[in-house]
Amino acid sequence: METLAYAQVGSAETRRDALLGWQKSSHSNPDGACVEVAHPTRDRVLFRDSKQPKGGVVGVSRPAVAAFTAALAGGDL
Repeated sequence: METLAYAQVGSAETRRDALLGWQKSSHSNPDGACVEVAHPTRDRVLFRDSKQPKGGVVGVSRPAVAAFTAALAGGDL
């Protein structure tokens, strides 16, 4: 398990978000309705709703994300 250190600035939530480096798609809606993604480790990908960043977070393995995006690109979904 990794131990991550936070900068001593802002709230714990702000520090966690800055450390995770959440990214929003360049193809997101103008109103900001999209999914954000973070890559906290080599084998996990996190997803959250950009309109509710304090809401739930879904963690998925990288192989599962790769299979999902391949299925989308191939028209299988």
